[in-house]
Amino acid sequence: MRRALLLAAAIAPVAAGAAAPPDAAGLWDSPLGRIRVARDGAAVTGTLAERSAACGFQEGAAVLKATLLDDSLSGQLRVCARGPGCPGEEWGTALLLVGQGKLSGAVHLKASSCKTPLGKNGGITLTRARTAPPPPPPPAATDREARRARARELLRDGAAWLNEGAFEKARERFLEAIEADPGIPEAYNGVGVTWRMRNDLAQALGWYKKALGVDPDFGDAYYNMACVYALQGERTLALRYLQIAAMNGYATAEGIDGDSDLSSLRTTREYRALRDRM
Repeated sequence: MRRALLLAAAIAPVAAGAAAPPDAAGLWDSPLGRIRVARDGAAVTGTLAERSAACGFQEGAAVLKATLLDDSLSGQLRVCARGPGCPGEEWGTALLLVGQGKLSGAVHLKASSCKTPLGKNGGITLTRARTAPPPPPPPAATDREARRARARELLRDGAAWLNEGAFEKARERFLEAIEADPGIPEAYNGVGVTWRMRNDLAQALGWYKKALGVDPDFGDAYYNMACVYALQGERTLALRYLQIAAMNGYATAEGIDGDSDLSSLRTTREYRALRDRM
């Protein structure tokens, strides 16, 4: 497990349980355009319903091919990749978490130097197409800045309590940080770490998922979810999350080899193949 990078980032509890995940089927808005997602058992496919300015894919074109694993879509997403020497488009390795009204995750492309509609670390969020009025506008910039500053202060305090092993006090600070600014993924991840240190894996996993939902470019969420899934014996999911963490630069060979949370994966062929590619 990797603890939150709280100090570097600083310059309503989640119930994880047996409830069925939200359905991935339907219309989703994305940087690629509006995507119509269909599900047949565990097989999930997506076709372009409306084009976007970012990518010139034709309507009806296939853009998603994935398998539903618990509440994660693991497969491939078609992404435009532009620039000198770029292929124009590429099917990238994708992992998307199915959340309430969101598909959040990351895509790994071989054409990493090309211009794409992805985040700096391959992050992408799809939001369910709205049939209701849009939400109210966000707070004014000055209010946001004040809230963010307060949240960063609370994150630093939480990190200090976490390093001292005072997990409940750390959790209180992280929850206060979320209340001050719900848009900081490190705070959700920090809550997850406090539950992991108390060996409550279900709670930890729920909070890591919240971090990923807030910011799909937040790499610690992928890695920490891989660790929890490994500890729970969910090898397939653990390997999928570890793969995207490694491919997008969130993990190193030395790091995963030295992490006891991942020990159950080391005898698998998939782990060895991933390790050899790093």
